[in-house]
Amino acid sequence: MSRQPVRPSRTLPAAEWWAPLLVDLGAVQRGSAGLGLCVRDVDLTSGRAQVTVQWPGAPAATLLPDPEAGRDALLQSVAAAGPARLAAADEPAEAPSSPLTGHGWLLDELGRRSDAWYAYLAEPVELLRVRTDGRRTTDVAVGRTSRGDVVEVHVALAGLGADGMDAGLSYTLVERAVTVAAHDLRPAGPVRGRPAYATGMPGEELEPGPGA
Repeated sequence: MSRQPVRPSRTLPAAEWWAPLLVDLGAVQRGSAGLGLCVRDVDLTSGRAQVTVQWPGAPAATLLPDPEAGRDALLQSVAAAGPARLAAADEPAEAPSSPLTGHGWLLDELGRRSDAWYAYLAEPVELLRVRTDGRRTTDVAVGRTSRGDVVEVHVALAGLGADGMDAGLSYTLVERAVTVAAHDLRPAGPVRGRPAYATGMPGEELEPGPGA
């Protein structure tokens, strides 16, 4: 474990570099769920953020946002590709959720609790990717740097964040990726040349993820 992020945010020194972006993406996703927006893929594997957004019946669009440019700049970038708005300031992240608002809640949770990735486990890990099908699950790819592999944790979206009981899910997710038993892992496609495996959250059956 460490007292410092692996790669600190410029504006939030106690947070990982991608944390402000995920919080802002969460606000855009929750605010735009009714407009059909799906933040389908947040790819961090190259060391910079690549975000794929999509609306029903439209081709996907890929954005290269500055993680710390702020949510107004992010909204402008997303809105250039399709209809989008921010969640209202008084709209809590714990509001009852559709799958897309649940995905937005998860993005917010990952961003606000980026210390889960460096402060609580002896084994170093890194967030590599957050990918969703927008209907059932979001896959969170955790790089286990000391083992040279990746664990994709499937998170069910149904009801996610609706009752406040999911607060702190980031810590559970990261711990799951590090401590999951080998018999609870299934082979998955490689991530940046690293062998990858899939698992569900503790106590949940593994369902086919967005990449299935």
